[in-house]
Amino acid sequence: MSINITVGNYKGGVGKTKNAIMLAYKLSQRGKRCLVVDLDPQGNATTVLVRTHQNTSDEVFNFDKTLMGAIKDENLSEIIMNVQENLDLLPSHIDFANYPTYLDLKFGLVDKQDPKYDELYAKKMNHLKKLLEPLENQYDYIFIDVPPTKSIMTDSAVMASKYVLIILQTQELALDGAIQYLEDLRNLAEYGGDFEILGVLPVLVERNTSSDEFILSQSQDVFGKENVFDVKIPQMARLKRFDNTGIREKDRFDDKVMKLYSDVTDEFLKKIRYFEGD
Repeated sequence: MSINITVGNYKGGVGKTKNAIMLAYKLSQRGKRCLVVDLDPQGNATTVLVRTHQNTSDEVFNFDKTLMGAIKDENLSEIIMNVQENLDLLPSHIDFANYPTYLDLKFGLVDKQDPKYDELYAKKMNHLKKLLEPLENQYDYIFIDVPPTKSIMTDSAVMASKYVLIILQTQELALDGAIQYLEDLRNLAEYGGDFEILGVLPVLVERNTSSDEFILSQSQDVFGKENVFDVKIPQMARLKRFDNTGIREKDRFDDKVMKLYSDVTDEFLKKIRYFEGD
């Protein structure tokens, strides 16, 4: 049975997608079966992982059916693509932006003042969880990448997850987004969400800058020092280049990124073991 993790923050450009992908990539190299679920209609995770696949294979992915098509069929397995050994992708497409409308048509639409609103919204949020359940025996970890906004997509991802990993860019607006995200997670728990905050991973950190150190200090006050990852992700040009090239391991700059994410993965697994009681 898989452990499902949503990787989120309400601030865009903070590295949610990249860190979801890199954790899945490194875990797959350790023999863990991983699936990346791209729930962002922009499809950035899909783009990077398709390019990663092309780095080692001449096979061309054929997108015969979109994510919304698979959702309508209630069979997500029909669009799963293998990126490399132990690493699969559930690709997104721009038409996934229609998911809220699809849920309204499927379950109905009522005003927020209607006594049935909470019950109806809970059904909508849990639909994705039901669709993912048939896949869970195939994987050790399922990472869910979401848009940087409050939406039924982000809510659905959390409801389908056992853990939430908050990505925190060391900037004031990103901290504000993380705090708002935390508040919404508390609200989702009232809808029956059964998840834990796995931790807060600081990213895009600029070394030896007072502003970054201040945000890190604030984040520890807000989330608790024990919940903030010890490993910090600095600004790395090579990591950013993976957007264009896919994940590669060809030179010492790639090796530096891989070493860093080996450390992140070690701490990630340590936190998982703590919550799982292993």
